[in-house]
Amino acid sequence: MTAAPRVTVDAIRPASRQIVATVAATLRPIHSQLMTETMRGLAAALSPNADFWSGWSAVRYLNDRFDWQYRCQRILVAAIMPLLPPADARVLCATTDALEEVRYDLDRVGRWRNMTALTGGLAYRFLKLLNAWFVEIERVTQGVTDAELSPEGRRALTQLEGKSPKLRGSRV
Repeated sequence: MTAAPRVTVDAIRPASRQIVATVAATLRPIHSQLMTETMRGLAAALSPNADFWSGWSAVRYLNDRFDWQYRCQRILVAAIMPLLPPADARVLCATTDALEEVRYDLDRVGRWRNMTALTGGLAYRFLKLLNAWFVEIERVTQGVTDAELSPEGRRALTQLEGKSPKLRGSRV
């Protein structure tokens, strides 16, 4: 019989690493809240009983309450683009462009009379694309930390989190 080799293992001390949240983890609750608010803001335009004022209400929501957060998201997307592999950047860019196009169409058509069916369809398409855009942003930022962002990207993320002093008490 041979003796089994004896191996001693010294205790390994855990490295003093601080766990840093990814951009995706930071954005997940923000996106969830904004998606809920946007569904509420566009709900009247999606109703089978929608009228001109329902479409107008949707347009006003997008231009008043939604616009600020959307602009912050666009700044953040621009900041993460250089950090992404080309394939991810192309998908995110295409999703962003599609969302922007539908947003523009909804803004334009929602102001016209006798266009309630088209306005409702555009509102529905907008919500679907907005959700897809949020999912895509979260997917591509899973390994990105805020330290990797440009100063503009960090500022946009901070504003979305509501930590900016000038934003306290705003409708975020």
